[in-house]
Amino acid sequence: MTPKQSTQDAPVATLPDLPESLTDMAEIIGLNPTLAVVKAYGGTRLFVPKRMGTQHHLANLLGLEQARRLSSHFGGENLTILRMATAMRTQRNREIVRRYDAGESVRVLAQAYHLTDRQIYTILSQPV
Repeated sequence: MTPKQSTQDAPVATLPDLPESLTDMAEIIGLNPTLAVVKAYGGTRLFVPKRMGTQHHLANLLGLEQARRLSSHFGGENLTILRMATAMRTQRNREIVRRYDAGESVRVLAQAYHLTDRQIYTILSQPV
């Protein structure tokens, strides 16, 4: 299982420090797709077209249905997508702990998240 799959498939806790602009997006398309947008476009401005085609990069990232939902709400707007590095790292660490508690090995987690064994052990030793 890759980190991309686990982020989309696993239940994700809400991020308490999600800014209002991304909270609006999460209410429209869901938290996991919003996090995918942050990972792909964090730190940049993202233009959302009024009409969403099947070949648009957002349709490829989110799926056509979610991209069209985003388009129906934000169509024609430039959205500033924040990086949210600290919140994303916290979410990643929670996911690592959850997967470890579910029985995945440190080695598998290190490979899946492109971290060292030592970094995984450090994450596991920290309070969540």
